[in-house]
Amino acid sequence: MKKVLLHILLALLVIPAMGQNSILWEISGNGLEKPSYLMGTLKFIGEKEFYLPAEVKDRMKLAKLFAIEDQVDHRAQMELNKYIHFPKGKSLATELEAADYANVLAFFEKEFKISKAKFEKELGKMIPLALSMNMTRMSLGEAVKFYDIELLLLAKDYKMQTYSLEPIQREAKAIQAFPIQAQETALLHSIANFDKQKLEYRNLEAAYVLGDLDKVFEYSLHPTENNQAFIQEFYTNRNLEWLPKIDKMINTKPAFVAVGVSHLEGEQGLLALLRAKGYTLTPVAIKR
Repeated sequence: MKKVLLHILLALLVIPAMGQNSILWEISGNGLEKPSYLMGTLKFIGEKEFYLPAEVKDRMKLAKLFAIEDQVDHRAQMELNKYIHFPKGKSLATELEAADYANVLAFFEKEFKISKAKFEKELGKMIPLALSMNMTRMSLGEAVKFYDIELLLLAKDYKMQTYSLEPIQREAKAIQAFPIQAQETALLHSIANFDKQKLEYRNLEAAYVLGDLDKVFEYSLHPTENNQAFIQEFYTNRNLEWLPKIDKMINTKPAFVAVGVSHLEGEQGLLALLRAKGYTLTPVAIKR
């Protein structure tokens, strides 16, 4: 169970190629007059650990268009919120076996000092996948920064045209491809291995701010049990849908595109897909 959900947090495979190690990539060739850029992001990071490399800011200033995966406005987030909660009448209490639910309650009491009443009011209606991600965020013990939001604010400061690669409903559909029973198994695994998971996320944060993409993929977070339906829908299909949009964008004006790091790697990752279309992908060295 070494695969992870890293967007919604992220990284499913390791990039083995030496000398290809960066969170930021230049897209050139294939008739482009000026290069564009592709960045892999984390969903969130501790506020103290947050770091936006100078190389990212410099390349954004060279671009005219900016794109992230989904809309991040209030209305879009309200829409997504509906999909990361159980439908009316259901909750973790109704879906888990009694012993497993008691284990979850005991964990939240011990780890986060959250009582049963508070858990059921504030967290118990979240689907297991969303709850797992909240566990990781809460374990940081500090406020968090969201790279999508920070980059979007910077793009607006730079007077860039801003876009999203898909409506928020598309991500919601992809989340639903991860069966609830498999999510429950992953949640219980995370609880049983939470000390290790916390350490690995801290290691992931440290690797990310150094721009060390290879190291990012060495760490696991929320196991997805290698669920192929989820991987196909959440990663592969979305990458294939984004590809023509990115292709059109970079052929219009120099663009800066930011997506979750897990969307970069693998045979169906955006790096490979863009290369297959004839583009040259060159890693940009990140200095700290």
